[in-house]
Amino acid sequence: MSESPHRGRPPYPQASGPGQHWQGGQVPPQQYWQGGQPPPQQQWQPAGVSQPYYDDTAEAAELPLAPILRRAGARLIDYVLVAVFGFALVLPVALGVIGLDTAGDKANTEGGIWNWPIIFTLFTVLSVLPFIYEAVQLAMWGRTLGKRVLGLGVVQVRPAGEALTTYQAVWRAAINNVAYQIGVFVFLALAVMIWDYLAYGMLLVWAGALMAYLWAIWDQPLHQSLHDRMAGTLVIDERGQYAEYDETAEYEA
Repeated sequence: MSESPHRGRPPYPQASGPGQHWQGGQVPPQQYWQGGQPPPQQQWQPAGVSQPYYDDTAEAAELPLAPILRRAGARLIDYVLVAVFGFALVLPVALGVIGLDTAGDKANTEGGIWNWPIIFTLFTVLSVLPFIYEAVQLAMWGRTLGKRVLGLGVVQVRPAGEALTTYQAVWRAAINNVAYQIGVFVFLALAVMIWDYLAYGMLLVWAGALMAYLWAIWDQPLHQSLHDRMAGTLVIDERGQYAEYDETAEYEA
């Protein structure tokens, strides 16, 4: 019994005259093209993707964003308030409890100005007190005193405009007032224990912290500083919100 000449491949038509006939008694292949029109093409879509990508920051970008200069002014007000009351309260306690003559070995022998009472005072005034000051106010009201004076507020990015959670308030304040300052006090401690000139390393840390704040200038589309990006928060202009509300109310009236 001979094998079919078309084994392992589909049969091919053989033209004969004006029409065509199929050799070997083979059944012509099924016609998938009807009416001369090709079948509709299906658009390829990655597995697991049920809908097109949605930019969930678009809604937040429609909020009235806070101007950079007013944000800087609010931050300056908060720092001055904490520094004035902090130094007035903490420095006398630090000098009384620790004493002024408890500097590190190298600082004692080389006449260094850095000592443990000063470091403790700076750490408390520049890190601990600002953290408590900011975390409590953001968690309760969504704004610090400086932001309240200049008409600014802090809200969530997702969902856009919602009040901060307690976790977000504490996390934002920790990044802003503790994480940015860790390197400062590392260099101060090294200056006390090893060499005074290591205190100049604080300049590098402060330069990095300044860049974290200035990030808001070129950040798009929400103008977030690095601590805002990490905490999922956004600084808005509450005066702009009220003005928009007044215009809407006047139009409806």
